[in-house]
Amino acid sequence: MRIFRLNILAFFLLFVVQYNTFALQDVTADLFGAENYGTVAAFGDFNSDKQTDIFIIRKQSELVIFLADSKTPYFKPKVQKIKDVLPSDTIVTSVVPGDYDGDSQMDVLVTTQIKPEAPTSVFIFWGNNQTLDIGGWLKLNKNFTDQPLVMDFNGDMIPDIFGMTNKLSTEVCYLTNRIPVWQNALSSPLSMRIPHSNAFIDLNKDFTAGK
Repeated sequence: MRIFRLNILAFFLLFVVQYNTFALQDVTADLFGAENYGTVAAFGDFNSDKQTDIFIIRKQSELVIFLADSKTPYFKPKVQKIKDVLPSDTIVTSVVPGDYDGDSQMDVLVTTQIKPEAPTSVFIFWGNNQTLDIGGWLKLNKNFTDQPLVMDFNGDMIPDIFGMTNKLSTEVCYLTNRIPVWQNALSSPLSMRIPHSNAFIDLNKDFTAGK
């Protein structure tokens, strides 16, 4: 019992001595400089330099990608003018970076709504030499009742888009050739809650995601 108490005391003293090391510090200015405003939407290596970049939403319809740098500020903003493409009064609700056409360049999926009760529209901005091809964007020809789930549905190592396109239809959209190809995702009609909590996991060990 005495040894046990001594161990607790030693741990407590170590914690007190190292308190300053564990304390939180505000490093916002070092990371972003004067550009430290907006909503963090996603993370990803956009320019393929093996460093994590940050995707920020500003003014509900502007996308800024902060590229990681070795000098302060450690994240440099790169504005992507997607607002000019989106319909007026559009609100960007999420950003999901990924290689949707399998060309080894990071694309950006953006979900939008005109108002909170409206269906969710999906825009894809294709990656082009470490930037986005704003002129070559794609809008999916179907809307979702809620936020879609990005997942590799068919196991080809390319992300697909899964969600409900109406109250009883759950579909998955493939974009391998930059052309939307839709397929029923489930064998029976299913109504999902709104908002929902989608998840996928290999339930039967066949190396394919179950839902």
